[in-house]
Amino acid sequence: MQLNTHRSTRWSHPLTLILTVVFCALGQRAAAQNSVDTTTTVFYEKGGPLNMTVVNPSVKANADVVEELALHAGWQADVVSGASVAVVDAPGGSSVDAVTSATTLYDLRQVASGGLTLRSDVARLDASYAYGFEKDYTSHAFSMNAATELFDRNTTLELSYSRGWDSVCDLSQPQAEKAVERQRMPTSDGCFEKNKGRVSRSLDLHSVQGAWTQAWTPIFNTQLIVSSQLMHGFQANPYRAIWLGRAAVQEHHPNDRARYAVGIGARIWLRPIGGALQAQLRGYRDTWGIQAVSAELAYERGLGQLFRLRVRGRYYQQGSAAFYSDDYALSPQGEYFTGDRELSSMSSWLGGAQISFAPAGNDSTGKVLRIFDSLRLVLKGDFLAYDFSNFHYGQAAIPNRRAVFGTLGIDATF
Repeated sequence: MQLNTHRSTRWSHPLTLILTVVFCALGQRAAAQNSVDTTTTVFYEKGGPLNMTVVNPSVKANADVVEELALHAGWQADVVSGASVAVVDAPGGSSVDAVTSATTLYDLRQVASGGLTLRSDVARLDASYAYGFEKDYTSHAFSMNAATELFDRNTTLELSYSRGWDSVCDLSQPQAEKAVERQRMPTSDGCFEKNKGRVSRSLDLHSVQGAWTQAWTPIFNTQLIVSSQLMHGFQANPYRAIWLGRAAVQEHHPNDRARYAVGIGARIWLRPIGGALQAQLRGYRDTWGIQAVSAELAYERGLGQLFRLRVRGRYYQQGSAAFYSDDYALSPQGEYFTGDRELSSMSSWLGGAQISFAPAGNDSTGKVLRIFDSLRLVLKGDFLAYDFSNFHYGQAAIPNRRAVFGTLGIDATF
């Protein structure tokens, strides 16, 4: 997602076609196991003039055409409003102005997706396509996922691959031969239009992930996940500039990045406390020099017959990219420079809770509200606190270091 000062709302023709196919299948297979899931998440990052609000609505539909084949479609959006700093590492004399005069922005991104699932009694193959668009960014992604269950369904193996083709709008600057001569793009006006002073830059992505889930006993299971991603192309923010001593120039990132992660988790049912304890540990590194680790602990239990509660806490710690500097005018780090705070050394704490409600079906029909085979309402909230040890706006510390999430979801099968 790239930030700019204006966005226009438009709807996707592929989305309309995909949803039409799915709901036609729903009408033809009324006795099959069909489902509709909808969620809305609200994210608010507090930070005075740099506050940020993101609303993320989404809807997914799934229809069983035959026992071995299902179709699925979805739509989601990110509606962003807030403010951003155009020149991150401003000189000391204007560091306060860099924050207080932040540019107001509004951003809308939409993603339409669809695909199919082939399955047998012990295996599943998913294929899907997603198209995302906003005024200054478009993306095409194709993904495949294969899973199989072995040894009386106690072992599950999964392998997934996705391929992405993204296009990023940038300012056309044929006269700028060097990175230190490039200026930031002021607005998204003219993006993806001919002769409007804009150019399209590509970003290619390859992602692979493997997972092994093992049920060791009826009350204890584990999961191992290994993932990798290769990225090639334009990865900087075209709107963001860095002060290099004499001028503010557009940030400059390497074209290639390889990312690797390994995660392990465990879940055990503890009868004395009447619930399940979950633990996860994840390690990460990439070719930009970032190394990170995160740990999460969660507890889940039922509250009577209708409610379920889950609470969690997570800690995250990372080092900075090899080319990151808090002041490039005094401490340059080679040919690349960035104003992205998420490439600096940072840590965060997250705490949250989720409660779900699944009403019982009618005694005579087994249906919920006489319509659904099952219905589940989910309410979730999280609080997130960041700590950026060496990221500032000039001489000013960043004000936006606290955030809250709120999610409301409805899952229905019929």
